Amino acid sequence: MTSGHDEIPGDWDTLSDRSGAGAEMPASPEPAPAELAPPVVLLLATAWADLVTMLAVCTGALVAVMVAGQRPALPAFAWAAALAVLWWVVASVLLVAVRQGTPGMLLAAVRFAGAVPPGRVPGVVAAALLGSLSLGATGLLGARLSPLSAAAATPLVTDDAG
Repeated sequence: MTSGHDEIPGDWDTLSDRSGAGAEMPASPEPAPAELAPPVVLLLATAWADLVTMLAVCTGALVAVMVAGQRPALPAFAWAAALAVLWWVVASVLLVAVRQGTPGMLLAAVRFAGAVPPGRVPGVVAAALLGSLSLGATGLLGARLSPLSAAAATPLVTDDAG
């Protein structure tokens, strides 16, 4: 009992009309930058999250010293702190170039609106380190006056992809 209507055509999985294949999709309207600007509490969270990532690496280094059978002395704490800052700087340079944010910014769901030019990445990392050393005090300036925005020449936005 097969009729012409019950048979599956051989090209069932291809498009029959490609007239709209080259047409561009209409762009969604961009929200105003003020709508996407992160609140002050998120800017404070970026600095604190950067401190937490450094503390995690420092703790990991001290645990590695203890696992190796050594007792962590005062020089070991300085070594672990230096290792943590070095790790954070390298991770921040890579993440700013690839994901438009430092580890703390990404943890706090804040990023730059656009790509950071390669020449500005060291300034952005320095501004983020200054924010962490000031325990987030630079975040009190707000998103428009943030040293991170000034260093990157790109506004800060909240990351609503998550």
